[in-house]
Amino acid sequence: MKHKGLRLGFDVTMDKGTTLKPLKVQFWSQETDFKKFSPTEPFKYMADALTGLSLVKLNQYIKSPVATPHMDYSFACDAWKALDPHVELYERSQTRVRALQSHLAVVDPKLCADFENHFNESFDMAMKPWGVDLTALGPLLETFTWFEKQVGSPLLYNFGLNFSKPFMEKLHCLYSFLYHLRGLVAVDHNAHVEDPSHEAVKVDAISDYLPRAEYIVNDALLYWSFKKYAQPFTGPKTPDSRVDKLFATPLEKAFHKYSHNACHLVDNLPKSFVSSLNPVELEEALYLVQMDWLLGSPAGLLFKIREEIFGLQSGYEKVFWNDVEPKHHSKPVNLHLCCEVKEEHVYHSKAA
Repeated sequence: MKHKGLRLGFDVTMDKGTTLKPLKVQFWSQETDFKKFSPTEPFKYMADALTGLSLVKLNQYIKSPVATPHMDYSFACDAWKALDPHVELYERSQTRVRALQSHLAVVDPKLCADFENHFNESFDMAMKPWGVDLTALGPLLETFTWFEKQVGSPLLYNFGLNFSKPFMEKLHCLYSFLYHLRGLVAVDHNAHVEDPSHEAVKVDAISDYLPRAEYIVNDALLYWSFKKYAQPFTGPKTPDSRVDKLFATPLEKAFHKYSHNACHLVDNLPKSFVSSLNPVELEEALYLVQMDWLLGSPAGLLFKIREEIFGLQSGYEKVFWNDVEPKHHSKPVNLHLCCEVKEEHVYHSKAA
Protein backbone atom coordinates (compact mmCIF):
# COMPACT_ATOMS: atom_id res chain seq x y z
CA MET A 1 0.00 0.00 0.00
CA LYS A 2 1.33 3.43 -0.94
CA HIS A 3 2.38 5.52 2.04
CA LYS A 4 0.20 8.62 2.26
CA GLY A 5 1.23 11.96 3.60
CA LEU A 6 0.52 15.61 3.01
CA ARG A 7 2.79 18.62 3.19
CA LEU A 8 1.14 21.84 4.28
CA GLY A 9 2.91 25.14 3.76
CA PHE A 10 1.40 28.57 4.27
CA ASP A 11 2.13 32.05 5.56
CA VAL A 12 0.10 33.94 8.17
CA THR A 13 0.49 37.69 7.72
CA MET A 14 0.11 39.69 10.93
CA ASP A 15 -0.87 43.36 11.01
CA LYS A 16 1.67 45.99 11.99
CA GLY A 17 1.31 47.89 15.24
CA THR A 18 0.61 46.37 18.64
CA THR A 19 -2.42 44.27 17.78
CA LEU A 20 -2.37 40.48 17.56
CA LYS A 21 -4.33 40.59 14.33
CA PRO A 22 -3.84 38.17 11.40
CA LEU A 23 -4.64 39.72 8.02
CA LYS A 24 -4.41 36.81 5.59
CA VAL A 25 -3.39 33.19 5.22
CA GLN A 26 -1.60 32.37 1.97
CA PHE A 27 -0.90 28.83 0.78
CA TRP A 28 2.37 27.89 -0.85
CA SER A 29 1.71 26.74 -4.38
CA GLN A 30 5.21 26.39 -5.80
CA GLU A 31 7.67 23.59 -5.10
CA THR A 32 10.37 26.21 -4.56
CA ASP A 33 8.49 27.44 -1.49
CA PHE A 34 8.86 24.05 0.18
CA LYS A 35 12.60 24.01 -0.54
CA LYS A 36 13.09 27.08 1.65
CA PHE A 37 11.64 25.39 4.73
CA SER A 38 11.81 21.70 5.59
CA PRO A 39 8.46 20.32 6.78
CA THR A 40 8.36 19.43 10.46
CA GLU A 41 6.11 17.37 12.69
CA PRO A 42 2.83 19.17 13.48
CA PHE A 43 2.62 21.04 16.77
CA LYS A 44 1.50 19.10 19.84
CA TYR A 45 -2.14 20.16 19.55
CA MET A 46 -2.05 20.19 15.73
CA ALA A 47 -2.80 23.93 15.39
CA ASP A 48 -0.64 24.25 12.26
CA ALA A 49 -1.97 21.09 10.62
CA LEU A 50 -5.62 21.86 11.40
CA THR A 51 -5.38 25.46 10.24
CA GLY A 52 -4.09 24.23 6.89
CA LEU A 53 -6.41 21.24 6.60
CA SER A 54 -9.57 23.21 7.41
CA LEU A 55 -8.62 25.89 4.88
CA VAL A 56 -8.13 23.19 2.25
CA LYS A 57 -11.75 22.12 2.83
CA LEU A 58 -13.07 25.68 2.85
CA ASN A 59 -11.28 27.07 -0.20
CA GLN A 60 -12.54 25.89 -3.58
CA TYR A 61 -9.44 27.18 -5.35
CA ILE A 62 -7.03 25.11 -3.24
CA LYS A 63 -8.90 21.93 -4.13
CA SER A 64 -7.84 22.38 -7.77
CA PRO A 65 -4.92 20.12 -8.73
CA VAL A 66 -3.76 22.91 -11.08
CA ALA A 67 -3.42 25.42 -8.23
CA THR A 68 -1.88 23.00 -5.74
CA PRO A 69 -0.50 19.94 -7.59
CA HIS A 70 0.94 18.45 -4.39
CA MET A 71 -2.45 18.42 -2.63
CA ASP A 72 -4.18 15.11 -1.86
CA TYR A 73 -7.66 16.46 -1.16
CA SER A 74 -9.17 13.14 -0.13
CA PHE A 75 -6.42 12.52 2.43
CA ALA A 76 -6.73 16.13 3.67
CA CYS A 77 -10.44 15.59 4.40
CA ASP A 78 -9.79 12.33 6.22
CA ALA A 79 -6.99 13.92 8.23
CA TRP A 80 -9.09 16.91 9.27
CA LYS A 81 -11.95 14.67 10.38
CA ALA A 82 -9.60 12.48 12.41
CA LEU A 83 -7.53 15.24 14.01
CA ASP A 84 -10.04 17.95 14.88
CA PRO A 85 -11.75 17.24 18.24
CA HIS A 86 -14.59 19.76 17.96
CA VAL A 87 -16.80 17.81 15.55
CA GLU A 88 -16.73 14.75 17.82
CA LEU A 89 -17.64 16.93 20.82
CA TYR A 90 -20.49 18.36 18.77
CA GLU A 91 -21.84 14.90 17.90
CA ARG A 92 -21.64 13.75 21.52
CA SER A 93 -23.93 16.59 22.58
CA GLN A 94 -26.47 16.11 19.79
CA THR A 95 -28.76 13.65 21.57
CA ARG A 96 -29.28 16.01 24.51
CA VAL A 97 -29.60 19.09 22.28
CA ARG A 98 -32.23 17.42 20.09
CA ALA A 99 -34.12 16.28 23.17
CA LEU A 100 -34.31 19.88 24.38
CA GLN A 101 -35.22 21.13 20.93
CA SER A 102 -38.18 18.74 20.73
CA HIS A 103 -39.84 20.79 23.50
CA LEU A 104 -39.10 24.19 21.98
CA ALA A 105 -40.31 26.23 19.04
CA VAL A 106 -37.74 26.12 16.23
CA VAL A 107 -36.80 29.06 14.06
CA ASP A 108 -38.57 29.29 10.69
CA PRO A 109 -36.63 27.02 8.27
CA LYS A 110 -36.96 29.64 5.51
CA LEU A 111 -35.26 32.21 7.71
CA CYS A 112 -32.43 29.76 8.41
CA ALA A 113 -32.11 29.12 4.66
CA ASP A 114 -31.97 32.87 4.00
CA PHE A 115 -29.21 33.17 6.57
CA GLU A 116 -27.25 30.41 4.84
CA ASN A 117 -27.48 32.28 1.54
CA HIS A 118 -26.42 35.62 3.03
CA PHE A 119 -23.61 33.96 4.96
CA ASN A 120 -22.28 32.13 1.89
CA GLU A 121 -22.31 35.29 -0.22
CA SER A 122 -20.16 37.18 2.29
CA PHE A 123 -17.94 34.20 3.04
CA ASP A 124 -17.14 33.51 -0.62
CA MET A 125 -15.78 37.05 -0.98
CA ALA A 126 -13.01 36.23 1.50
CA MET A 127 -11.80 33.13 -0.36
CA LYS A 128 -8.98 33.86 -2.82
CA PRO A 129 -6.96 31.67 -5.22
CA TRP A 130 -4.00 32.04 -2.84
CA GLY A 131 -5.87 31.45 0.43
CA VAL A 132 -8.12 33.69 2.54
CA ASP A 133 -8.35 37.43 3.12
CA LEU A 134 -9.22 37.57 6.81
CA THR A 135 -10.19 41.24 6.68
CA ALA A 136 -12.97 40.30 4.25
CA LEU A 137 -14.69 38.17 6.92
CA GLY A 138 -15.79 41.35 8.72
CA PRO A 139 -19.09 41.74 6.78
CA LEU A 140 -20.21 38.41 8.25
CA LEU A 141 -20.75 40.29 11.53
CA GLU A 142 -23.51 42.31 9.84
CA THR A 143 -25.07 39.05 8.66
CA PHE A 144 -25.11 37.76 12.25
CA THR A 145 -26.76 40.99 13.45
CA TRP A 146 -29.38 40.81 10.70
CA PHE A 147 -30.18 37.20 11.58
CA GLU A 148 -30.61 37.89 15.30
CA LYS A 149 -33.00 40.75 14.50
CA GLN A 150 -35.02 38.50 12.20
CA VAL A 151 -35.16 35.70 14.77
CA GLY A 152 -36.06 38.15 17.52
CA SER A 153 -33.56 36.76 20.02
CA PRO A 154 -29.79 36.43 20.36
CA LEU A 155 -27.72 33.37 19.54
CA LEU A 156 -26.92 32.99 23.23
CA TYR A 157 -28.51 29.76 24.57
CA ASN A 158 -30.70 29.47 21.49
CA PHE A 159 -31.61 25.84 20.78
CA GLY A 160 -34.03 26.48 17.91
CA LEU A 161 -31.71 26.73 14.90
CA ASN A 162 -31.37 24.09 12.17
CA PHE A 163 -29.27 24.35 9.01
CA SER A 164 -28.55 22.12 6.03
CA LYS A 165 -25.88 19.44 6.34
CA PRO A 166 -23.46 21.08 3.83
CA PHE A 167 -23.75 24.40 5.67
CA MET A 168 -23.11 22.75 9.03
CA GLU A 169 -19.96 21.15 7.63
CA LYS A 170 -18.83 24.56 6.40
CA LEU A 171 -19.42 26.05 9.85
CA HIS A 172 -17.42 23.26 11.50
CA CYS A 173 -14.53 23.83 9.08
CA LEU A 174 -14.64 27.60 9.50
CA TYR A 175 -14.63 27.37 13.29
CA SER A 176 -11.77 24.86 13.15
CA PHE A 177 -9.79 27.22 10.92
CA LEU A 178 -10.40 30.31 13.07
CA TYR A 179 -9.79 28.57 16.40
CA HIS A 180 -6.54 26.91 15.35
CA LEU A 181 -5.36 30.05 13.57
CA ARG A 182 -5.58 31.82 16.92
CA GLY A 183 -3.67 28.89 18.36
CA LEU A 184 -0.83 29.58 15.90
CA VAL A 185 -0.73 33.23 16.95
CA ALA A 186 -0.59 32.09 20.58
CA VAL A 187 2.32 29.73 19.84
CA ASP A 188 4.25 32.53 18.15
CA HIS A 189 3.51 35.02 20.93
CA ASN A 190 4.51 32.59 23.68
CA ALA A 191 7.78 31.77 21.90
CA HIS A 192 8.91 35.38 22.39
CA VAL A 193 7.92 36.10 26.00
CA GLU A 194 10.48 36.22 28.79
CA ASP A 195 8.29 34.83 31.56
CA PRO A 196 5.59 32.37 30.34
CA SER A 197 4.03 32.13 33.81
CA HIS A 198 2.88 35.75 33.53
CA GLU A 199 3.06 36.68 29.86
CA ALA A 200 1.92 33.56 27.99
CA VAL A 201 -1.52 33.34 26.39
CA LYS A 202 -3.70 30.28 25.84
CA VAL A 203 -6.67 29.13 23.80
CA ASP A 204 -9.55 27.30 25.45
CA ALA A 205 -12.63 25.94 23.69
CA ILE A 206 -14.93 26.71 26.63
CA SER A 207 -13.72 29.59 28.81
CA ASP A 208 -12.80 31.74 25.79
CA TYR A 209 -16.53 31.99 24.99
CA LEU A 210 -18.23 31.35 28.37
CA PRO A 211 -15.67 32.63 30.87
CA ARG A 212 -17.87 32.29 33.99
CA ALA A 213 -20.27 29.44 33.32
CA GLU A 214 -20.56 28.52 37.01
CA TYR A 215 -21.44 32.13 37.92
CA ILE A 216 -24.17 32.10 35.31
CA VAL A 217 -25.60 28.99 36.97
CA ASN A 218 -25.87 30.81 40.32
CA ASP A 219 -27.59 33.78 38.72
CA ALA A 220 -29.90 31.47 36.75
CA LEU A 221 -30.98 29.70 39.95
CA LEU A 222 -31.86 33.05 41.51
CA TYR A 223 -33.76 34.15 38.42
CA TRP A 224 -35.69 30.87 38.28
CA SER A 225 -36.61 31.19 41.97
CA PHE A 226 -37.84 34.71 41.34
CA LYS A 227 -40.01 33.57 38.42
CA LYS A 228 -41.37 30.61 40.37
CA TYR A 229 -42.25 32.48 43.56
CA ALA A 230 -43.35 35.73 41.93
CA GLN A 231 -46.02 34.10 39.78
CA PRO A 232 -48.55 33.39 42.58
CA PHE A 233 -48.36 37.05 43.67
CA THR A 234 -48.46 38.63 40.23
CA GLY A 235 -50.98 36.31 38.59
CA PRO A 236 -51.37 36.27 34.82
CA LYS A 237 -49.54 39.11 33.14
CA THR A 238 -52.02 41.56 31.64
CA PRO A 239 -51.67 45.18 30.57
CA ASP A 240 -54.06 46.25 33.34
CA SER A 241 -52.40 44.38 36.20
CA ARG A 242 -51.22 47.01 38.70
CA VAL A 243 -49.41 44.41 40.82
CA ASP A 244 -47.59 43.13 37.75
CA LYS A 245 -46.43 46.63 36.91
CA LEU A 246 -45.34 47.43 40.45
CA PHE A 247 -43.67 44.14 41.37
CA ALA A 248 -42.82 41.72 38.57
CA THR A 249 -41.86 44.05 35.75
CA PRO A 250 -39.23 46.17 37.54
CA LEU A 251 -37.60 43.16 39.15
CA GLU A 252 -37.61 41.19 35.93
CA LYS A 253 -36.06 44.15 34.14
CA ALA A 254 -33.38 44.30 36.83
CA PHE A 255 -32.59 40.61 36.35
CA HIS A 256 -32.30 41.07 32.60
CA LYS A 257 -30.10 44.12 33.08
CA TYR A 258 -27.65 42.69 35.62
CA SER A 259 -27.91 38.93 34.89
CA HIS A 260 -28.44 39.02 31.15
CA ASN A 261 -26.86 35.63 30.34
CA ALA A 262 -28.61 33.84 33.19
CA CYS A 263 -32.03 35.13 32.12
CA HIS A 264 -31.48 33.97 28.55
CA LEU A 265 -30.41 30.56 29.81
CA VAL A 266 -33.59 30.04 31.85
CA ASP A 267 -35.95 31.65 29.33
CA ASN A 268 -34.65 29.50 26.47
CA LEU A 269 -35.24 26.21 28.30
CA PRO A 270 -38.57 24.32 28.40
CA LYS A 271 -40.39 25.19 31.61
CA SER A 272 -41.09 21.49 32.18
CA PHE A 273 -37.35 20.77 32.07
CA VAL A 274 -36.51 23.37 34.72
CA SER A 275 -39.45 22.67 37.03
CA SER A 276 -38.93 18.89 37.03
CA LEU A 277 -35.55 19.04 38.80
CA ASN A 278 -34.72 19.55 42.46
CA PRO A 279 -32.25 22.38 43.33
CA VAL A 280 -29.16 20.13 43.29
CA GLU A 281 -30.12 18.51 39.98
CA LEU A 282 -31.01 21.87 38.49
CA GLU A 283 -27.65 23.39 39.38
CA GLU A 284 -25.80 20.61 37.58
CA ALA A 285 -28.23 20.61 34.66
CA LEU A 286 -27.88 24.36 34.05
CA TYR A 287 -24.12 23.99 33.81
CA LEU A 288 -24.33 21.00 31.45
CA VAL A 289 -26.93 22.71 29.27
CA GLN A 290 -24.53 25.61 28.76
CA MET A 291 -21.83 23.18 27.65
CA ASP A 292 -24.23 21.38 25.31
CA TRP A 293 -25.29 24.68 23.76
CA LEU A 294 -21.70 25.86 23.31
CA LEU A 295 -20.23 22.59 22.08
CA GLY A 296 -23.18 20.92 20.40
CA SER A 297 -25.70 23.37 18.93
CA PRO A 298 -25.74 25.32 15.65
CA ALA A 299 -26.27 28.57 17.56
CA GLY A 300 -23.29 27.83 19.80
CA LEU A 301 -21.14 27.17 16.74
CA LEU A 302 -22.22 30.47 15.18
CA PHE A 303 -21.58 32.27 18.46
CA LYS A 304 -17.98 30.98 18.58
CA ILE A 305 -17.35 31.89 14.94
CA ARG A 306 -18.63 35.40 15.59
CA GLU A 307 -16.33 35.80 18.60
CA GLU A 308 -13.35 34.69 16.51
CA ILE A 309 -14.23 37.20 13.78
CA PHE A 310 -14.50 39.93 16.41
CA GLY A 311 -10.97 38.93 17.44
CA LEU A 312 -9.74 39.20 13.86
CA GLN A 313 -11.33 42.59 13.45
CA SER A 314 -10.24 44.19 16.74
CA GLY A 315 -7.14 42.18 17.64
CA TYR A 316 -7.06 39.08 19.83
CA GLU A 317 -5.90 41.04 22.85
CA LYS A 318 -9.14 43.05 22.78
CA VAL A 319 -11.42 39.99 22.77
CA PHE A 320 -9.56 37.01 24.24
CA TRP A 321 -6.27 38.12 25.81
CA ASN A 322 -7.00 41.31 27.71
CA ASP A 323 -3.96 40.98 29.99
CA VAL A 324 -1.38 40.58 27.23
CA GLU A 325 1.09 43.29 26.27
CA PRO A 326 1.56 42.91 22.51
CA LYS A 327 4.95 43.82 21.06
CA HIS A 328 5.06 46.67 18.59
CA HIS A 329 5.83 45.89 14.94
CA SER A 330 6.54 48.72 12.51
CA LYS A 331 5.49 46.60 9.52
CA PRO A 332 3.42 43.44 8.88
CA VAL A 333 4.99 40.19 10.10
CA ASN A 334 4.82 36.86 8.28
CA LEU A 335 4.65 33.57 10.16
CA HIS A 336 5.94 30.73 7.98
CA LEU A 337 4.32 27.35 8.70
CA CYS A 338 5.38 24.09 7.12
CA CYS A 339 4.40 20.69 8.49
CA GLU A 340 3.77 17.19 7.23
CA VAL A 341 0.68 15.22 8.15
CA LYS A 342 1.40 11.51 7.91
CA GLU A 343 -0.72 8.39 7.81
CA GLU A 344 0.17 7.50 11.39
CA HIS A 345 -1.15 10.83 12.65
CA VAL A 346 -4.54 10.05 11.18
CA TYR A 347 -4.73 6.40 12.17
CA HIS A 348 -3.44 6.95 15.69
CA SER A 349 -5.99 9.71 16.21
CA LYS A 350 -8.82 7.45 15.06
CA ALA A 351 -7.64 4.67 17.31
CA ALA A 352 -7.45 7.03 20.28
